[in-house]
Amino acid sequence: MTPQTLPLISLLLAGMAAPAWAQALDSQIGAPLRPWREGEIDIHHINTGRGEAQLLILPDGTSLLVDMSGKTPERPPFSLPTRPDSSRAPGEWVARYVRRVLPPEAEGVDYALISHFHGDHMGAIVEDSPWAANRAYRLSGITDIAEHLPIAKVIDRAWPDYDYPRPIADRTVNNYRAFLAWQTQHTGLEVERFQPGRADQLVLKYDARVYPQFQIRNLYANGVLWTGQGDATRNLFPPVETWPEDDQPDENKFSIAFRISYGPFDYFTGGDLSSINEETALAPPAWGDVEPLVGHAAGPVDAMKANHHGSWDSNSIPFLAALRPRVIVIGSRADGHPSVNTWRRMTSRRVWPGDRDIFVTNVSTATATTTYGIAETAKSTQGHVVIRVDEGGASFRVFVLDDATEDMRVNAAFGPYLSR
Repeated sequence: MTPQTLPLISLLLAGMAAPAWAQALDSQIGAPLRPWREGEIDIHHINTGRGEAQLLILPDGTSLLVDMSGKTPERPPFSLPTRPDSSRAPGEWVARYVRRVLPPEAEGVDYALISHFHGDHMGAIVEDSPWAANRAYRLSGITDIAEHLPIAKVIDRAWPDYDYPRPIADRTVNNYRAFLAWQTQHTGLEVERFQPGRADQLVLKYDARVYPQFQIRNLYANGVLWTGQGDATRNLFPPVETWPEDDQPDENKFSIAFRISYGPFDYFTGGDLSSINEETALAPPAWGDVEPLVGHAAGPVDAMKANHHGSWDSNSIPFLAALRPRVIVIGSRADGHPSVNTWRRMTSRRVWPGDRDIFVTNVSTATATTTYGIAETAKSTQGHVVIRVDEGGASFRVFVLDDATEDMRVNAAFGPYLSR
């Protein structure tokens, strides 16, 4: 029974007609998802099985692609099968999905944001990665998407120097930098570094005056956190040269995080942010525990993307207690996504009170076996997950789409949820 069923039954028993939203939901089950309409926000969590990709269509049609999935070096069982199938690379599947759901007049993606420099978020380059048509770089993730779909602006955590906390120079990042160099010279691509604290970097491009209640607040990246006052920030990390050799923050802890606000509706996404690492030291540096601080900066939200695919080291108790989400979406790409301890934190009312619905893009057999109760408790365990925010932000719904084809068929619908 879905969340909309009980109020609908009550209305029918009372002899009243079902409201328009209930009729719309019922008509969509088994049919393609209705296209985005002006004034709504659509947040697509695209499942390729090989990494995360989120497409946001904002109230005036501005598009924001957050992470781009991509080929990763692992093979099953360490990663999940490519969805819909392996006939195309994950980046191409994402590009085709994006093209299907963008507004008809859109020429391409307005913003493409890379949360951090890991292959499952930007596209790993491996031995057999094909060359782009221009032979200037190889294709995977963002570079593959750009082969099929124009991108106007790229935002990442390190442009233009790529030297924090130390020079970043692996095969994947070097290829990405070659891509940026060629695209900026030949296509007019713009590139910017994400700047924590700002609320005017990711903005509506087409009709912002109509939606003054919309805002994207840059919360965190590179150890720099918004204070909650104006655009002010503070540094969480001490100078690099003082970091203990055995407790270096990994790339996940530099992930970009931001909050979307639309009237009363709030949504959080934070790449692979993680909590403190307790595996290598009894008392690791407290400044490495960035996730709870980011959670307090974000404050309560209605919906969120789980950090780090729901891995064991993320979505900590203080982080979840600060956000208290009504809806959580977990973008999985491997066995153990989500982990049993993370799932227990997410489902425990001791962490925060109130109802919560959790959607997972892909639960493998191994995960279903080890993450106890997930198959019975999760609202979905397979498929693309779309959060659709109604005009003005007062309410939102969640749709689970079939990821075995490109038909965009709605398998399940939940809501409406009232924004807080």
